Amino acid sequence: MSIFSNITFYGGGAWGQALAITLASVGQKSTLIVSDEVRANEINNHFSRKFPQNPLHSFIQASTNSNEILKRSDLVFITTESKRVLKVLEEVSLFSSNGTDVVVTSKGFASKDGKTFSQIANDQFPNINLSILTGPTFADEVAKKLPAAAIIANKNINDAQSICKLFHNSNLRLYPNDDPLGASISGAVKNIIAIGAGIIQGLGLGDNARAALITRGLSETSELIKNAGGNFSTVFGLAGIGDMSLTCSGPHSRNMAYGINFVKNKSKKHKLDLVEGLNAIDSAIFLAQSLNIEMPIVNAINDILTKKANINEVIKNLLTRPITNEFL
Repeated sequence: MSIFSNITFYGGGAWGQALAITLASVGQKSTLIVSDEVRANEINNHFSRKFPQNPLHSFIQASTNSNEILKRSDLVFITTESKRVLKVLEEVSLFSSNGTDVVVTSKGFASKDGKTFSQIANDQFPNINLSILTGPTFADEVAKKLPAAAIIANKNINDAQSICKLFHNSNLRLYPNDDPLGASISGAVKNIIAIGAGIIQGLGLGDNARAALITRGLSETSELIKNAGGNFSTVFGLAGIGDMSLTCSGPHSRNMAYGINFVKNKSKKHKLDLVEGLNAIDSAIFLAQSLNIEMPIVNAINDILTKKANINEVIKNLLTRPITNEFL
């Protein structure tokens, strides 16, 4: 029996709907907070614009009245893009009772100085018990009930476990994790690396180059996590290598698709708010500089995107860096 009686998804996009569909498959009711009445009526009539091929379960409802829904919610999943998360956290904090469980599913930094959502929640929203959901999950596959795995990260492993149990016996296997800092950094940086993977594919540089990029990207992520105070081993699990390998696997990933189109001068067709790697890159660089560590891959991707250097020059500079031990 679930300890949560009123489950809410703040955000009615593909990911929020996919998670609601997953919970409905194991008998859990939920409400989606959406921005307009037209979409709310569609969902309440079991239609999804995101997944029109399958009717939505009657356990899934929608509303535009966020205040009323939040007042009675004891578990809130924030499924918006990362730029909106802090405003949503403020609203949730206003209308939530002390100790309300909140799960951030957006993969990005909370601020330009590299703070994560869990760090800001601890400082600014003490009435919220915040967890992070992250891992290798494309929303459309989860909605189709294809098997997937991810993590719930919370410093209190028992709180993470309680949320994982909600999804037990569904197609989405969740594992508890006690490193929300490392999980958040992994989720943010992998989006930057995925843009780089797209640039490599767009240039036709081959699978060897993409594999090298992923591996060194993981190394940089691990170093950033360790120096920021997280558990560096988080990068070797679902939040790190799992998510990065998926996001760098092809244009199904928005970030990789952006990188491909960037080198082909077609990047303007993307809705940039949804390319989370663009939102994360300045924060990652600021955090690395404040911790006095090097992130040559992330810096190289930034140089390409900001056109501080041409692509051939960036690649040459990476290949001519001083030779060091791989694990130093």
